[in-house]
Amino acid sequence: MNIPNCIPDIAGNEIKYLKECIDTKWISSVGPYVDRFETLFSNYHHVSTATAVSSGTAAIHLALKALNVNHNDMVLCPTVTFIGTVNPIFYLGAEPVFIGVESETLNIDIESLVHFFQTETIKNDGRLIYKKNGRLIKAMIVVHLYGNPANMDMIIELSNQYNIPVLEDAAESLGAKYNNRLLGTIGDIGCFSFNGNKIITTGGGGMIISRDEEKTLLTKHMSTQAKTDSFEFLHDQIGYNYRLSNLCAAVGVAQMESLDDFIQKKRQTALYYKELFLKNNKLRILEPEQNCFGTYWMTLTQINPSYRKTGYAYLEKIRKLSKQGLGVRPIWYPLHKLPIFKDHNYFGKDNSSDLYQTTFCLPSSVSITNQEMETTVSMIDSIV
Repeated sequence: MNIPNCIPDIAGNEIKYLKECIDTKWISSVGPYVDRFETLFSNYHHVSTATAVSSGTAAIHLALKALNVNHNDMVLCPTVTFIGTVNPIFYLGAEPVFIGVESETLNIDIESLVHFFQTETIKNDGRLIYKKNGRLIKAMIVVHLYGNPANMDMIIELSNQYNIPVLEDAAESLGAKYNNRLLGTIGDIGCFSFNGNKIITTGGGGMIISRDEEKTLLTKHMSTQAKTDSFEFLHDQIGYNYRLSNLCAAVGVAQMESLDDFIQKKRQTALYYKELFLKNNKLRILEPEQNCFGTYWMTLTQINPSYRKTGYAYLEKIRKLSKQGLGVRPIWYPLHKLPIFKDHNYFGKDNSSDLYQTTFCLPSSVSITNQEMETTVSMIDSIV
C-alpha cells in the first residue's frame, strides 16, 4: 500500500514552461518567468509587487530584516510550527519568545498572547520592553497553520495597541482568507512557501508580499546581494543570494494557473474526510472559524478529548501505520520542547504535548481518491 502524505500535482504547463527556459538559456536567478511569477502572485493578492526567493525560510529571514529585527531583539512566535519559522530569528542574532497555541485551531493562543502583553511587557517611549531581560520586542510572527487562518482581528488589535509589527507566516495557507481578506495581506508583511508538498510548488521557493511597497522592494534588493548597479558590482549593504531561479519560477507560473482548482480539491478532501469521520465520534476534523476560508493544505484529525486514553501510545500506533505505507504524520513538534530551544522563553498553556500526541495530518494530496481516503479513515479508526 502507498498513500502519500502530500505530493505535488504536475499536470499543467510545467514542462512547456521549463522547456522554454532551457531553450532560451534563462535558467538562473534572472529571467522573464521570475518577473511573471511575481506579477501573478502580487495581482492575486491585490498588492503592488512581490519578491520571489529560494525558500519560505529565506522569505521569513528577509521579512524580519525589513521589520528592522536586529541582534538581541525579541520576536514572539507560536510554539507549534515548522522550525523554518523560528530559525531566521536566530540568523539575525535575535531571540524568540514561544507562545502557546489554541487546542481547537493549533494557531497562536490569543488568551496567552493578551496575558503576555499585560504581565510580561512594559512600554518605554513607544517601545515595548520584555521585563524579563529588558530587551526590545520588535515583531510578532503569526503562523496560519495547515491552511487554517489565525484570529487576525485580535492580533491586529494587539499589534496596534502595543506597536508591534506582524509578520504573517502563510507558508501553509496560500489562498486562505480571514473575513474575506487573503492571508499575508493583513499584517505588515506576509511570507509563503512553495516546497514540494505545499498547495502550489516551485520545487522549493518562497514569496514575500506587503501592502507597504517599500518593504517588499527592500526584500527584493536584499535577495539579490544588495546590488545597486546593473552593470558594475556595487553593493550598499550586506545582501543574500536568495533570488528564485527562472526554472523554479516557470513551475510556479504553471502552478498558479491551477491554484483555484487545487484549493477547491483540498476543501473537497477535507469535507469528505469529515463525512467519513462523522460515523465515529472518537475523531474530528480540525476546521477554521466560521468567518474564515480555510484551504486545508493538510487535513488534520484530532482524537476527541472524551475518548482519549491516558498513557495510550497513539503516536507509536500512527508510526506503525506510516511504516505500512499510509501517509499519516504527526503535527509539528512543539519547538519550546526541543533540546536546542530548552533555554528560551515559553509563555502559554501546557497543552502542546497532548496536542502532539492526539492530532495528526492525514494524506492530503490534490490527487487523493475517495477510496484512498476511505482506507485512511478505516486504518485510523482501527487504532483509536
